[in-house]
Amino acid sequence: MRKIALTAALPWIAAISGGILVFLGYAGFDQFYLEWICLVPVLWAIRDQCPGRAFRIGWLAGIAMNCGGFYWAIQMFRQFAGAPWPLAVLGLLLLAAANGVVFAAWAWGTRLITRDTGWSVAWVSPVVWTALEKFWPELFPNYLGASQYQLSIVTQVADLTGILGVTFLVVYLNSTLFAVLEQRGRNRRLAVRLAAAFAAVLASVLIYGQVRIRSVDQQAAAADKLAIGLIQANRGAGDKRLYHESLLSDHREMSRTLAANNRPDLIVWPESVLHVRMKSRSGSLPSDELGDTHTPTLFGAVLHLGQDSADRYYNSALLADDSGRIVGTYDKMVLVPLGEYIPFGETFPELYALAPSVGRFWPGESLEPLPFGKYLLSVNICYEDIFPGQIRSLMRGGPDRRIPDVMINLSNDSWYGKSTEPMEHLALASFRSIEHRRALVRSTNTGISAFVDPVGRIVTRSGIWTREALVDRVAIMKQGPTVYALLGDWIGWVCALLSLAGIGRALLVSGRRGEPSRPPAKTTSPRCDKPSEPGRRRRQEKPFR
Repeated sequence: MRKIALTAALPWIAAISGGILVFLGYAGFDQFYLEWICLVPVLWAIRDQCPGRAFRIGWLAGIAMNCGGFYWAIQMFRQFAGAPWPLAVLGLLLLAAANGVVFAAWAWGTRLITRDTGWSVAWVSPVVWTALEKFWPELFPNYLGASQYQLSIVTQVADLTGILGVTFLVVYLNSTLFAVLEQRGRNRRLAVRLAAAFAAVLASVLIYGQVRIRSVDQQAAAADKLAIGLIQANRGAGDKRLYHESLLSDHREMSRTLAANNRPDLIVWPESVLHVRMKSRSGSLPSDELGDTHTPTLFGAVLHLGQDSADRYYNSALLADDSGRIVGTYDKMVLVPLGEYIPFGETFPELYALAPSVGRFWPGESLEPLPFGKYLLSVNICYEDIFPGQIRSLMRGGPDRRIPDVMINLSNDSWYGKSTEPMEHLALASFRSIEHRRALVRSTNTGISAFVDPVGRIVTRSGIWTREALVDRVAIMKQGPTVYALLGDWIGWVCALLSLAGIGRALLVSGRRGEPSRPPAKTTSPRCDKPSEPGRRRRQEKPFR
């Protein structure tokens, strides 16, 4: 009996193990090599299962993955929403269960397609996973490919495929490894074709990566440079509310010191440092408001725009010249639900009365870059830089197609405490540099502030919860749009079509097998816990091929 119980429990243990390997291999924990094998235990767990049970096994793996990877959500719910500990933990569990459905859907789709079509798990698995990463909605998107952010030679394909291409490669490695081991274990034969196909793909990726790194580095070396200084005052969200004047004083003092010692072309402050009220988007600030540095400054602000009943609040970035004149603004477009706005709140205003601590910001509308002399700055705010589609829209340059030369992000990651989240955020954002071959500058309140070069390498970075001022010379890239900038997530669309074709074929084959026959005795499948259906032959479950 114990042996039977252990055998029945092994798939669930393997699922949890796989989920743990996923988050340990992800950015922040940075054991990236674990991502190469993390799905193997889960593929083993679902290899003989019916799709329904594969879904449940995958869901357990997804919950384990998200509980470990998003543990910092407890701090976020406490800081951002003021939730007590029990509700914050419940929030993490609900978030993990919701995001875990991606893992579950991958397990279901992979098992269904491979069982009923005979297609190889080696390529079905990465196709299904990549399609889900593209289309499954998540509050905090986390792409498996981001785990490889330190391996520049691998990540360069992102200028062709976006980060989804790196995800495909990681899952392809897992699936090929499992398929080779599976075939070796079943008939002691080596899956030469599968291994050779993966080796060819990997060799192509590595060669492309080496060539592109050399080419982009040469272009960056020859490009104009812009000296940019970042201010990280180590003052969190609570200080913004309780000690606003002290917070402003720190930013001014640090800016004066930085300007005097380094003479940067531009100083960048993080998200929502100032509160600015303006009747229109043109105007000036007093010379001492930004530290009287006589240096152009890009700063985050809560912008109170308009008059009386027409007033609106925006989470904005404002660019001021060396005299304090506002020369450009950008308003955050992707707002955080239940933090910066309440869904349907404008239709039902009474919702804001029920949740007075939630902000009431309006989303921005302009995709225009901000002019800075002869250069163009593409600005985004907070977690907008982890949405590839949003940055791609901004990098088109607005209606006039004025392609920006540099990307700048203003963030506040203090909501997450001293956790892995700031590193996860930076790793995800670094892929925007590869996708568009532009440098990325990130200024944050408490870390991690950083300079990312057009190859996607993190050149200079701050610590977490440290007071620092960083300065670096940023390459001004003038090359045209990349393949990814032109075509977007084409690989996600291709994988989605292949997945739908596979599911459709599997359902068709499954329907053809369900021919009327004499009802069998009522039994329970040891794999599916489901009685055989009266009037239909019981289908023999097939392993992966």
